[in-house]
Amino acid sequence: MQATGDATLVALLDELRAYPVPADADATRLDGELLGVAMPFRFRTDAGVLNFISTTTIFGTPVDITLQELALETFFPADEATAAALRAMA
Repeated sequence: MQATGDATLVALLDELRAYPVPADADATRLDGELLGVAMPFRFRTDAGVLNFISTTTIFGTPVDITLQELALETFFPADEATAAALRAMA
């Protein structure tokens, strides 16, 4: 919206901001969640619960047509216990 100045997007944003926010809205957030940057991901395995952060990179203005639809989702250990478990599995 800020990049394009599109009036439709401005109206949509205004509409979304007018919706009521539930009193327990913070309860839906996960510990360590950084909105817009990284999303925590917990995965239950035989080795226990593994904690990752996930981030997605999208190539928005590629020069090469083969990169136009490329998106990379990467997972990184979010704590030392997860990193140790992954090393043990390797």
